[in-house]
Amino acid sequence: MRNRALAADVVLTLVAIAVPTAAVASGIVGPIRAVLGGFLLLFLPGYALTTLVFPATETVSAEEASQSPMAGTDGPRRASLPLLERLALGFGLSIALVPVFAWGLSSVNADIAFETTSILGVSAATAVIGTLSGAVRRFRVPSESRYVIPFGGLRSLRSMWATSNVDRALNVALTLSIVVAAVVVTAGIVVPNEGESFTQVAILTESDDGDLVAGNYPERIAPGGSAEMVLQVENYEQQATTYTVVVQLQRVDDDGRVVEQAELNQFSQTLADRQTWQATHVVQPTFEGKNLRIAYLVYKGDAPAQASLDSAYRSVTLWTDVTPTPVEETEETNDE
Repeated sequence: MRNRALAADVVLTLVAIAVPTAAVASGIVGPIRAVLGGFLLLFLPGYALTTLVFPATETVSAEEASQSPMAGTDGPRRASLPLLERLALGFGLSIALVPVFAWGLSSVNADIAFETTSILGVSAATAVIGTLSGAVRRFRVPSESRYVIPFGGLRSLRSMWATSNVDRALNVALTLSIVVAAVVVTAGIVVPNEGESFTQVAILTESDDGDLVAGNYPERIAPGGSAEMVLQVENYEQQATTYTVVVQLQRVDDDGRVVEQAELNQFSQTLADRQTWQATHVVQPTFEGKNLRIAYLVYKGDAPAQASLDSAYRSVTLWTDVTPTPVEETEETNDE
């Protein structure tokens, strides 16, 4: 009978892990996401580990251990933990594991260290491993002392309040601490943070090795000439976004005011969340001058009729001269 109870315990725990994992992975939002994600993140990993570290509900003597069908494989005594302490420790361990999960993910790939799906994925994996490993250890414990979920009643929970006033106050304080910690961590990790929405923009050029680098920009472009550039746009807006890019050549006075400008190019693209777009294009200036500014003005949606740095959602610029090639450089080229 106790073996059946252990099997039911393991199956129920695995289902409790699978349901919130599937729900969060499906993209569900709102309070349901917070509740299920918080349960997966802040309780299940620690609870599963308690079944591994504390497979019994009470200390098992050497004589009792010798009666187990797996006696001798795990030592003469088994670590024990009552139900209430087990539940509290489950919350505590889970909360303590959150920064460990983040640190481990950042060691592998810093870009995914604080992604909701990454954190919850590691939490689910830890809970599954802890549950299965704990099941093996619990099977080695005599059935009379083996820990299984108390399906038969709430007597263990009621005993929490059948104590002195001091103990009851400590229990209340512990419960409130767990609730506060659960709310704070869940709000910070499980619920998407709208303040983290942003778009990254960069100008790239091709190096001699064929790699794209943020540098090696042309210091001068000959009149009538051109230069090949790559504009990179990365969408971290947490939703699909359509971008329109306006490329302008600007003449700027000493006060920073634009006194002349010309549109060189305009293109658009719709990006999924966390998708990167690299737009290879040719910049061909339409007027000459020194210290001219090439401005990339990035807009969400359509660009306005009068695009400017002030109205752009994101922008990036570079400076160049549009002048004839100096005679000295021409002679050096001919000599070569």
